[in-house]
Amino acid sequence: MKRYFVLAVVALGLVFTACDEEENLNSSVWIGSESESNVIAQLDTLYLDARIENLSGAMRYLWTVDGKKVSTASTYKFSQPKTGEYVIGLAVSDDKGENLQTTMTAKVEGRFGKGAFILNEGNMGNETGTLTFVDSKGIAVDSAYYRVNQTLLGNVCQDLFISDNKMYILSQNGAKNGGEGLLTIANATSLEKEKVYDNTTLSWPSNLAVVGENLYIRDNNGVYMLDTSTEVLTFVEGTKGALKNRMAVVGDKAFVMGNKQLFVIQNGTVIHTVSFESALSGVAKTYDGNLWVSCTKPASIIKVSPVDYKTIDSHTLNVSIGAGWGVAPAFSAKDDIIYFSNAGFKLYRHIFSQNETEEVADIKEYVEDAGIYYNSLGVDPVSGEVYFATLKGYADYKTNDIAIFDFNKTPALQFDIKNKNSFPAGVFFTENFK
Repeated sequence: MKRYFVLAVVALGLVFTACDEEENLNSSVWIGSESESNVIAQLDTLYLDARIENLSGAMRYLWTVDGKKVSTASTYKFSQPKTGEYVIGLAVSDDKGENLQTTMTAKVEGRFGKGAFILNEGNMGNETGTLTFVDSKGIAVDSAYYRVNQTLLGNVCQDLFISDNKMYILSQNGAKNGGEGLLTIANATSLEKEKVYDNTTLSWPSNLAVVGENLYIRDNNGVYMLDTSTEVLTFVEGTKGALKNRMAVVGDKAFVMGNKQLFVIQNGTVIHTVSFESALSGVAKTYDGNLWVSCTKPASIIKVSPVDYKTIDSHTLNVSIGAGWGVAPAFSAKDDIIYFSNAGFKLYRHIFSQNETEEVADIKEYVEDAGIYYNSLGVDPVSGEVYFATLKGYADYKTNDIAIFDFNKTPALQFDIKNKNSFPAGVFFTENFK
């Protein structure tokens, strides 16, 4: 490495010098880096090395982070799971007793503020839920929450919601198999834990939505409202029969699926019920602030106003659009382009503005071990990339896949991430919560 670059990285550390009386040479030490920046994301690595002038003989090295000894090698790999500023110290001594010291400050920033999360149930019998993060480059971090906090999410995680830079992760069975509770609240950018909530009132909670300080949680009895400022849990009257599927939030209203209806909840009260001709299989906020609703018989996609609850437009489909038994909607969308697979491996695309439906892929042709659809589908609302998470089987679920497609490119399969999920509960994009 050229000297001018070495001098550039001197800014990372404060250099102390000593004078060699015999040769009148200055001895110096500084911290070098492969990077020109001392800022990294969580779990990334800053590769550092000791750089020395005018010291000879056997060298001894001591690296510290915030005063704690971490290494005695000539190089050091700095990586941290938590955000913040860290003071990295380096002391070098030779066999003549000369001792030089320097420090630098490294900054660790949150890495999870933009991308996709695959929330995993985990094996109910012996595991807990986990969280897999995928960034725009297709780089995946499995067990991301555990890597940051060294604690485990609840058993059988079911749903996730982001609001006001807080992530809410709901599990069905809470503190089982070492899990920490029913509801975990973490910083949405760093995943650093803020609070864990547990409550014996809830019976197999499956879905949640956040409106201000209120959390709406669906369980076997209906929907409850949890006031996070008081931790008071109140049943929302009129929500018996709420389905085990994801909710939608538009403004200050939460929309919860019933069998052939949507419950509209505002300020802890059901203010309206929207009726449909057939069973629902999904609801989601549209790109323009309305609602997508999918129905099974006849198979259809309906656009609904969240203000007056009237149908804006409705399209009957020539293929089925079911969600199966899962907790995720039957479809996912970017703008007016809606993808669905009827809880199987034939993937369809419906362009709502043109009222056209076409098959775009057979996932089995791309993923050899695709054996089970398990809340698999998600569409990036910005890039339009389609995420499809699969398992080989119930027994050999550790053989699994997250396939990421862009059907405007050739080849369509952009990334193929192996063995990073465990019974997915759904795919969640940070941009959908903005």
